[in-house]
Amino acid sequence: MVKEEKPVPLRRSSRVNVRIPVWVSGTYPDGKKFTENTFIVTISKYGARVKTEQPLKVGMQVKVEPHRRHQAGLFKVVWTGQPGTAREGAAGIEYVQVSNLLGVAFPE
Repeated sequence: MVKEEKPVPLRRSSRVNVRIPVWVSGTYPDGKKFTENTFIVTISKYGARVKTEQPLKVGMQVKVEPHRRHQAGLFKVVWTGQPGTAREGAAGIEYVQVSNLLGVAFPE
């Protein structure tokens, strides 16, 4: 009898498509500060995908503050979209400390 194996999920959490207006701010390695009024397009339990015009770098920390909440969360950039691809102008950010900052609760 052959035992069927289930495929290993590639993601740690499901994704939810959203459009949450946020301010993203941070400091580049050269010390230059930035703030951008933009939006989150996808969220998960562990992070989000943000549209951005900033040249973010993997490993940078950014502060994200939703417009409708007066609190901010700290995130780490884990990937950036390459020019000429579907991900151009986007960045994957992960919570430094998992929270419900963006207003969607995910099951444990």
